[in-house]
Amino acid sequence: MKIVTKDERENWIINIENTASTISSQVGSAVVDGVFQRYGVEDLNPCDLPDVFSELYAIEADLR
Repeated sequence: MKIVTKDERENWIINIENTASTISSQVGSAVVDGVFQRYGVEDLNPCDLPDVFSELYAIEADLR
């Protein structure tokens, strides 16, 4: 398991928030909520942040 530094964690969260905002504005929050539910955002393991971002980024890329 890779250790995520505080700065890395903050960067992942910023990227996730920005991508989630873009998706929500285009198709609504249900899509983003579905991704968050799969990963259990309330108890999200910091090691899962790259996976959450990757999934959201792929959705955003499909919207272009």
